Amino acid sequence: MSAGIRAAAHLTVVDLFAGAGGLSFGFRKADFRNLWAVDHCAAAVETFRRNVAGKVACADIQANIQCPPAAVIVGGPPCQGFSSAGRRKTDDPRNACVSVFAQIVARIKPVAFVFENVEGFLTCEQGQRVRELLEPLIAAGYRIHLRKVNAANFGVPQNRKRVLAIGGLGFDPTFPQPTHWTFGVPGARSALSGLARASTVAEALGNLPDPAERPPGNPADHWCSPLSERRWGMLKALEPGQTMRDLAQAYRLRATSDGPAGAYGTACLRHAAEARPQAYAG
Repeated sequence: MSAGIRAAAHLTVVDLFAGAGGLSFGFRKADFRNLWAVDHCAAAVETFRRNVAGKVACADIQANIQCPPAAVIVGGPPCQGFSSAGRRKTDDPRNACVSVFAQIVARIKPVAFVFENVEGFLTCEQGQRVRELLEPLIAAGYRIHLRKVNAANFGVPQNRKRVLAIGGLGFDPTFPQPTHWTFGVPGARSALSGLARASTVAEALGNLPDPAERPPGNPADHWCSPLSERRWGMLKALEPGQTMRDLAQAYRLRATSDGPAGAYGTACLRHAAEARPQAYAG
């Protein structure tokens, strides 16, 4: 933890665009106290309320929103306009939430901030949204480090790449060093020699029983609806690391009577044949 944050009287955090509370949950595990969180999605707020200690509100988030002062402000503004899993629409009104986050942090001036988004955020609109994030925060006195990280490099059994920006008010924040190397990244094994390999999906989930076909499942929530023959064919056609976009046209995910549609269509793998981390289009 940075010396600048340790110097704060209390380790407290406020979470903007909190979603289900992943960032707040992580900060709580690092001994921070969650003062307040906010998101506009009622279902996400209810999930947060059940799993993360601290106050949470369901509300639209504007630049002038009132929230308690905290040592750290964190947030992951909506990513739908940036994600490769979606249409990356430049006119998506949710894209402006990046600027809202920056304006709130610049106005309240916490000791530090953490911003999270998908990797498409870096290139969307020729970097315009990156400038909207950085410029007001630099003007407010923050020293900022922005980096694309892969969760697998920290032991998570999933190649999940995200953009993180961390800022310190008058001090240089630092990123933790990778603890694992992972498949699917050119040169990663050589560059991170001496580190442990990230766990694979098979290693992480291979000891689970077959899922139930209806809730609640055992363990809890370990269930999925039976897959149609067509969907089994889709799963078998995918190579390790591929997504639905790599399927032949005949298999492209679409609205059908045998399951949900969209980039987040669910799939259940009863047997993990390949011992490799799997990519997830988030």
